[in-house]
Amino acid sequence: MIARVIHFGLDDCHRLMVLRSAGYAVENCASLLQLRTVLDTCAGLDAMLLSDSEGVAPREAVAIARKCSSLPLILFRNNSMAYEESGFDLVVDCLTPPELWLNELNSLIVRKRTEFRA
Repeated sequence: MIARVIHFGLDDCHRLMVLRSAGYAVENCASLLQLRTVLDTCAGLDAMLLSDSEGVAPREAVAIARKCSSLPLILFRNNSMAYEESGFDLVVDCLTPPELWLNELNSLIVRKRTEFRA
């Protein structure tokens, strides 16, 4: 089954291309309004990915995601930004190799799907 994820924030490290190459269906949201719309209208989502680049509103995006869904939240950290990480299911540092974070993301999605069915 194809994993469907939402990405919010700037794709400054080309993670969307990596995700799509690995077989993920990715919905990229450029604004908080678009994020809310996607969360309200798209069924079958597996996770929300957030890149914490400058100009992004991560706290607001997390609040919207938590209010609208129970999706696992994954934070792609930018070393110069400082946010509370305890609200995330997975935190990926900026220089983590794609094969490592893809494996961690896949494991998280499989675990959440299994919990949902149980």
